[in-house]
Amino acid sequence: MKKKLVSCLISFTLLSSLSTLLLAKAQENTGDIKGSLVIAGGGVGTSNHDVYEKFLSLAGGKEKAKVGIIPAASTTLQSSKKFKEDLVKYGLNSDSIKILPVSNHNFSDTPKDESTWKNQVNDKKLSRTIKGLTAVWFVGGDQTKIVDSLRQNNGSDSEALKAIWDIYRKGAVIGGTSAGAAIMSDVMITGGDSLGALKESIENKENKHVSENQHSKKEYEPLSVQKGLGFFQHGIIDQHMDERARLGRLAVAAYTSERDKEKNFAYGVDEDTAMVVNNKDQKIEVVGRSGVAVLDMSKAKLKSASSFAPKQKARSGLENIKVSYLSLGDKINYHLKSFEFPKEKVETKGFEYY
Repeated sequence: MKKKLVSCLISFTLLSSLSTLLLAKAQENTGDIKGSLVIAGGGVGTSNHDVYEKFLSLAGGKEKAKVGIIPAASTTLQSSKKFKEDLVKYGLNSDSIKILPVSNHNFSDTPKDESTWKNQVNDKKLSRTIKGLTAVWFVGGDQTKIVDSLRQNNGSDSEALKAIWDIYRKGAVIGGTSAGAAIMSDVMITGGDSLGALKESIENKENKHVSENQHSKKEYEPLSVQKGLGFFQHGIIDQHMDERARLGRLAVAAYTSERDKEKNFAYGVDEDTAMVVNNKDQKIEVVGRSGVAVLDMSKAKLKSASSFAPKQKARSGLENIKVSYLSLGDKINYHLKSFEFPKEKVETKGFEYY
């Protein structure tokens, strides 16, 4: 059966909210990074050998890989233990996998109080352990817990985070799923849905007579962002993309918070799928069962309600957004902003599948 190319460029108008521009400071000295990233959109199944094999290969192979799992995002240790079990199933020795004591809260499924781990992120022993790893994996949950666990109260990097950056620069692979994917970009999406992102600021600003009662009945959540860990410096990342209908959310986040729209795409990763970032080649490869939405916001602009035709419903929005959808084997050169497709994929003709 022929594999068909699943890629489309679509220019369309999106409703948008215009929030305060977030100019997050980029992590210094990112040009010398030899390591890679495996950024999964969530829900990675044990049977997804593409993601697991790629992660282990980049970690040095099953014989040499040494993996540290950071459980901070989750409310329990179960997901960390499950990921360890999966790595063992894929051939990694159990002794080569450590669940690292990084958390700012207690886990509900253990007798210990792991909230004390917050005080260990500057411990030299933990830093030495991390520096002996070839890979680090962040499990899913709440991305703000990861950042709070690894950053100090004044916003500076803990010794543990510095150690992770050290091995990443030297060649280690950093991976994560769901919340573990959200923390990868410098601008981190922390909450909201597409409806909330598209409606909140513009409609509320233009309709100043919205009552308090109407506000309290909102059936959507506004977009919220903060500074992530910045392992990926080439655009904003969102996860659970297709499954949670986050195209609008990502578009608004990229429009309002991306510091360099001309240079960077924005990326939305589906579940059980990962974008694998090769920093040396400046390329991203899509692996897994679904795909990655890639948004080009370089020509996006705000369209005010007054610019619509008189008979149309007055509403503000965004226009001139290009969306591409890439699947297994497709590659992105994030420096050139270009795409590469496997030779065995056959290009679709016009709208034959629509």
